[in-house]
Amino acid sequence: MRYLLCLLLAGCASLPPESPSFEAGAFCVDITPPVGWRRAGGYREEISTGVHDPLFAKALVFRHGSERAALVVCDLCSIGREVSDLVRRKASERTGIPFSNIVISATHTHGGPEYYGVLWEIWRDATTEKHGKDIHASTDYVSRLVESCAEAIVQADARQRPVTLDWGVPQVNGLAFNRRSLMKDGVTVMNPGKLNRNIVRAAGPVDEDFPVILFRDAASGKPVSSLSVFAMHVAVYGGGPFSADFPALLQEGLRSSWGADFVSVFGEGTAGDTNHIDVSTDRAQPWETESPRIGAALSDAFLKAVPGMRRETRPWVAVRSVRVPIPLQEVTGEQIARAREVLSLKLVPNPGFLVSVEAYRILWNQKMLRRDGASMLDEVQAIRLGDDVAVVTLPHEIFVEHGMAIKKRSPFRTTLVISLANDVDFYVPTRKAFAEGSYEVCTSPMKPGGGEILVDTAVRLLDELKP
Repeated sequence: MRYLLCLLLAGCASLPPESPSFEAGAFCVDITPPVGWRRAGGYREEISTGVHDPLFAKALVFRHGSERAALVVCDLCSIGREVSDLVRRKASERTGIPFSNIVISATHTHGGPEYYGVLWEIWRDATTEKHGKDIHASTDYVSRLVESCAEAIVQADARQRPVTLDWGVPQVNGLAFNRRSLMKDGVTVMNPGKLNRNIVRAAGPVDEDFPVILFRDAASGKPVSSLSVFAMHVAVYGGGPFSADFPALLQEGLRSSWGADFVSVFGEGTAGDTNHIDVSTDRAQPWETESPRIGAALSDAFLKAVPGMRRETRPWVAVRSVRVPIPLQEVTGEQIARAREVLSLKLVPNPGFLVSVEAYRILWNQKMLRRDGASMLDEVQAIRLGDDVAVVTLPHEIFVEHGMAIKKRSPFRTTLVISLANDVDFYVPTRKAFAEGSYEVCTSPMKPGGGEILVDTAVRLLDELKP
């Protein structure tokens, strides 16, 4: 008996300790600027006329044992590195979550404010010269934004609770379309117009996956928050007031089933070359009906997927983050001077669209060359949430082919790829698209091959996270 008892005790001593619970917390902070602030999304100055619906910074914080990660998605067109770094430092100081484990992203809504960057600086200077001050920037919005995003993380961290993690990948057909078309003359054109007889075919694919993660309170089973990603431009809304566009309507649809406290965090996927415009039909697509239609379609797809979702049986948090050099195009002093004249409308009152775009790209090139040198340092992050689920975050507006390549090569059963994370907004085309040209290529300050570097880096990090 003593011998048997010793064996039993030895066996008990060798058992692994009970695994800590997986916890998550969510919180939203209003980041809507004052009416009269500049609105984002175009190359001409536009002033907001009201608030169609409020803008939010939405935070998710994950914990498993001693490991924590935070993701914030803001209802903004973009968020620059200078701002995101400030948020990450402040949030890290207040919560203890490592800087490298924090992601700050934007949905890319064109209903958000213009609050930084080369266009904002040109418009600010022109308004100040005319009025003696910038009448369209009545507050220090950047300071407010930094504090709001950091506070969202702090509050989400404080609200963590044991949760279960369910995931699924419903297909959503007929919402997204590749906006680049190969024409009969061999040229590739963005948004060539509905029923254009010169269109041969779309120049690229569409990703109709809609990966969703649902977090339920572990004790009650009640849904409390979600993370979802779809590879389509959040640029449907076109009104004068501020608006979060269809992600706000996605949350509204989910709250109709799960209550007013439910937090839906939506990240724009790799949507650099996809949007909602169907050129194969002459069907009118006004934003007043399209934005609600898309939000409803996504919420319906999410809710219908819930019964068939998989439960992550071993949820746990691990993070990898690295900054990789991406070669930049060179610019000359003459190009920079001309670009400033173009965008300030001093050269000609109505420069062509691609002329303005090229000027915009040149001035961003100058900024990044000054900041990083010949190669900008782009951050790639990967967050493991379990044996089956991982999240990749990338800077800028990534072409859909890059996101599909990451998912195909990922060792995880489902991988959510979120763009516009931690750095400025410009396009990251494929090598093929660089050769084809058109609008997206015109905006990109990187040299061809930069996107493929980001893809390879993301896959390497995912491989490191998969045991």
